[in-house]
Amino acid sequence: MPEYTAIDYIIGMPPANLEGRTNTVMENAMPICRIYPGLPSFTKGLTLFQRVKAFQDAAGADRRSGGTVKEKSSSRTNFRSLLNQYGFDVNQPKSVDCLTVAYQADSFPTDSFTNEYGENFLQKFTDVASEGAASIAQMMGARSATEALNTIAGNLPMGDQIQAGLKKAGNMISNVLPSSISGGVDLTSRLAAGSRIDFPMVWKTSGFQPSYTMTIRLYNPNPGNPEVTKKYIVAPIAALMLLGIPYSQDGITYSWPFIHRIVSPGIYDLDPAFISNITIIKGGDQQQIAYTQKMGVVDVRIDFGSLFSSMLASGKDISRTRPTLRKYLQSLEDQKYGIQNFSTKGQTEEQVQNFQAEQNASSRAQSVIQTKDQAPQVVEPTAEEIQNPPNRISQTLENIADQLISRSPINININL
Repeated sequence: MPEYTAIDYIIGMPPANLEGRTNTVMENAMPICRIYPGLPSFTKGLTLFQRVKAFQDAAGADRRSGGTVKEKSSSRTNFRSLLNQYGFDVNQPKSVDCLTVAYQADSFPTDSFTNEYGENFLQKFTDVASEGAASIAQMMGARSATEALNTIAGNLPMGDQIQAGLKKAGNMISNVLPSSISGGVDLTSRLAAGSRIDFPMVWKTSGFQPSYTMTIRLYNPNPGNPEVTKKYIVAPIAALMLLGIPYSQDGITYSWPFIHRIVSPGIYDLDPAFISNITIIKGGDQQQIAYTQKMGVVDVRIDFGSLFSSMLASGKDISRTRPTLRKYLQSLEDQKYGIQNFSTKGQTEEQVQNFQAEQNASSRAQSVIQTKDQAPQVVEPTAEEIQNPPNRISQTLENIADQLISRSPINININL
């Protein structure tokens, strides 16, 4: 089998160090996003098509669709096989069919839901008076066609033609006005003179077009090492670019890229989603490069949105591809898993006990009793603590020092 450079870490996570608790704090603090690449598959009904998984070769039906849609991704178009063609692979179980990334919490999404209202059909029925008839009535200071006719009669040249025009406008309004609009001759006369009726607007359409952005920062712990640069910079860029660029079968023609399900627990869950833009900032905002001009930091900004432009509220079950209020609320109820206590992660049982003992001893030595009626009192150390004072160097620091000494290329003697 060919040798692949493995992506065996979460893309976007800062480099780990020897202090396990620090690594846990970083993992807990970083928001996580899972991207499920897929291909469109035609379905019966008004949905037209939906996403089927295309992360890797797999047989069977899409689990989330209830087994009704068969997988149609071939070895040439699934994400993992394409990544292998460039010499990279993701080191994760076959059951995991997504690419997991950690992104910067600098621009959290803002959702906007819009409603558009406009004039109803009755407004058009009442706006039939010609602009000329309305202008003449206004110049005459008349509020109705009858008043304008009386003013015009015998006072203006071509008065007969103007009278005929106003009468024609009145007759037209009488013919087109629905019977539900009452008002009789007076209303018709006023409308013929250019008056308006303000009907309430009616709903036209609604919109929901989320446009999200996430910044994935790639860290290169050793820019001077070509293999490290390939693993931590080149490999994740290849994986992220394959998510959003078109696919070509023959190297000449090209067609649509993958469509995705993009999930960030507790923040958003878009399915199907598309990637509209990928921006690669080499060197990051601080332009961090080595003297060999290898990148120390690379920022990858991905813009993505939903293929649907509306969100529905319905008491009935709707196709999984349709954004609904129920799914939107469920995405907010979701949460990030794998959060651990930073004080004990990666520690042996003995180290955990020592850590807890240090915490208890520190609390006793530094506790202060404070009440309303009492001055602060410092708890005196016990006779045993006076005879055997605690070591100033914690057991955790001694363990870290031992690890550093064991990894040192030269003999170092440190007396703690």
